[in-house]
Amino acid sequence: MIENEEAEKDIRLLKEMGYTQELYRGFSPFMSFTFCFTAVNILTSISLGFHYTLNTGGSSVAIWSWIIGSVFTVLVGCSLAEICSVYPSAGSVYHWAGQLVPARNAPLASFICGWFNFIGNSAGDVVFSSGFASIINAIIVLNGKPPLSTPVQVIISIGIVFTWCMINALRIDQQGWLTTLATFFQIFGILIIVSVLFIAIPQHATVHDVFFSTYNSTGFPFIYVCCISILSTLFSFSGYEAGAHLAEETKSADRTVPRAIIITCIGGSIVGFIYLFALLFAIPNVEKFLKDNNKNDASINLIIATYERAIPYREATALTTILVCNIYFAGISSVTSTSRIFFSMARDGAFPFSHYLRWIYQGTKIPMGAIIFICCFDSILLSFQLISATAFTAFLAIATFSIQVSYLIPILFRCTISRKIFPLGEYNFGRFGVPIAIISSIWLTITSFFMILPNQYPITLDNMNYSIVVISIVLSIAGIYWFVSARHWFIGPKRTDLDTIPLLPGHVTNESIPSDKNKSTSYE
Repeated sequence: MIENEEAEKDIRLLKEMGYTQELYRGFSPFMSFTFCFTAVNILTSISLGFHYTLNTGGSSVAIWSWIIGSVFTVLVGCSLAEICSVYPSAGSVYHWAGQLVPARNAPLASFICGWFNFIGNSAGDVVFSSGFASIINAIIVLNGKPPLSTPVQVIISIGIVFTWCMINALRIDQQGWLTTLATFFQIFGILIIVSVLFIAIPQHATVHDVFFSTYNSTGFPFIYVCCISILSTLFSFSGYEAGAHLAEETKSADRTVPRAIIITCIGGSIVGFIYLFALLFAIPNVEKFLKDNNKNDASINLIIATYERAIPYREATALTTILVCNIYFAGISSVTSTSRIFFSMARDGAFPFSHYLRWIYQGTKIPMGAIIFICCFDSILLSFQLISATAFTAFLAIATFSIQVSYLIPILFRCTISRKIFPLGEYNFGRFGVPIAIISSIWLTITSFFMILPNQYPITLDNMNYSIVVISIVLSIAGIYWFVSARHWFIGPKRTDLDTIPLLPGHVTNESIPSDKNKSTSYE
């Protein structure tokens, strides 16, 4: 009986936001948390950014960046959770941006925010899939065989994306069981790896070394390095709002998803600190470690080299296998998030041929059109690795920068335009909500700028940070599409305070929406 009442409440809340229940609502509250935790996947994200971490500041900069970044990430998570409690929609930040501004500005605000989030999530897919291929290559080298060529690694990456999309065709509750398994596997894996690194390595760094020793191979001044080093930390946290993308598929989403976001931020901060500390504690001299592992072969992965300090050669494959499995699980959740933001925008007609791109397969009630498009789009992005050797770092920066900006937009609106009229949901921070949002906005603005800065000096075509180039190209295409076509008819996410314009299937009219003063917002 209670379960039926909750289901009816979820459907009613979604209808109040202007949409019908098209996707299968099969995620339990615990699955919402495990999905967020798997999407962030601290073990994977720290490992993939470890090369950048060591070369950009060394141990002390890495550990202090994590501590500082964790504090502000929790604050940002609190702001997102508060907004999500009011608008639990698959569009997440895209939908929120369209609700927190006056109606005349909603189309452009949501269009910009949605594109940034879509680009960031797509780049995240690429990082996970290319990281998977990179670790596979490292395992091959570890076992005494020649490294894979770049084209072969790209083919492996594309193949992995295809399998992720196949898994995403499953019904959402079936994916939920998989992410639950992945969460326990991730925690179990971190415990094993950390234990091995603490126990088996013959010589450790001192605690003083971990917190105060530095290493700078960038060629830039140290203060500059302290700024750009935050990239690896913020990438490790990217995607903690993933549960919001599945709000329309989660039971009691207005309470469940905000809680999952905050628990993921706090839990990820603690687990990540332990894992990062164990890695840095295992390296007594960062400079010597990097020289020893870079002088012979660029295909040597620094994470694998760290594992090898504990258990030599082929035995390290066991730890590496744990990492590979976690990367695979993280990629599945990443594609899920990307498909939902794309579906939400297509549902509102943000793309050409949106009618086809928003197609839902009724057998599983999954946005199959979005998943197919994501598979093709990610494959195109992965092919850029054939052009530039620094493509991986660029995509790391693209993912972090774009997602940061997409977080910034609704939070900034929350503490400015909507400061006095924001309707508090069941999950809120009362009078502290606005101060938290202000601090979060300042943090996101400053750190987003760091993401697009060059990370090697002197700057050449080979080591340039191409993230700003790729982002500019994609946004230019989106901008041209907006000015030429979309601005004349795109109205953004459905709003309940106005609007009698006919919409695509999936929307409901104002006449169908029960009045609820607590959920409506007026900008008169």
